[in-house]
Amino acid sequence: MKIAFSTVGCPEMSLEDVAHNAARWGYQGVELRVSPAGVGATPVASDPMKADPKAMHDLFEDVGVDLVSFATGVRFDEAVWPPVVGHLFANAEVGVPETKAVIDQAERAGAFFVRVFGHQLPGGEPKAWGLRRVSDRLLLASQTARNTRVRLLIENSGSFSRAVDLSTLYGSVNSPYLWMSYNIIAAVLDGECPVPTVQGLIDGLKVVKVGDIGEDGRPVPLGTGKLPVERFMAFLQEIGYSGWVVYEYPKLWRPELEDTEGVLEEAAAKLYSWAGRSPAGV
Repeated sequence: MKIAFSTVGCPEMSLEDVAHNAARWGYQGVELRVSPAGVGATPVASDPMKADPKAMHDLFEDVGVDLVSFATGVRFDEAVWPPVVGHLFANAEVGVPETKAVIDQAERAGAFFVRVFGHQLPGGEPKAWGLRRVSDRLLLASQTARNTRVRLLIENSGSFSRAVDLSTLYGSVNSPYLWMSYNIIAAVLDGECPVPTVQGLIDGLKVVKVGDIGEDGRPVPLGTGKLPVERFMAFLQEIGYSGWVVYEYPKLWRPELEDTEGVLEEAAAKLYSWAGRSPAGV
């Protein structure tokens, strides 16, 4: 397993500081969060879409840290309206152009993956219709990576928070350009125990997101909450998982959370200890 962190934990940190701190803390990689869209959304100082891709590539190569992924908020669940005629007037490619733009940037910067969501299926329609709509768009989006080294990651969330639903979506797309990312917090908040359900994803799993929450559901530093992340890491080793483990501390969404530099540094030490290894470069 390889250890990384997401910049949702340090939204005010510059790209240069992210790279140098990642190396100093011993992380092998970083997931760079693309700034959320929408009015009032908090920008991310290290937004990879705002940086020169060659300079970004050289920066991370110089410090010996991999660019694991560019994490977007792109989703493919928008309903078609009106239900029949609407198909004649677009919406078939919702999320596809945005995905392609990020894949192109990730390719130039040397990142491995671009993360997207299926997200929430609306009520009032058969589940099979919504699944087909999301999977059709996701297939088109994945095909934009065809001539690149980048691969698309679909992460569990919304209607696809549980492993079985994520696996169903992944299987319905059936693209060689698509892999999975499994966030244990999203799964737990939807009532799922990641052990042993993550085992059903192992063949298509490239990234696992870990974090911790208190009894009230509030995010807390790794190892201080109620989630048995150490046991989960041991289980990943038992089933032969060899992909990325990305620590996510959601300060981007919860600005009241405590100082993140110390939290991120301590998380690296814990994750390496639970993986039975020394930090990168040690």
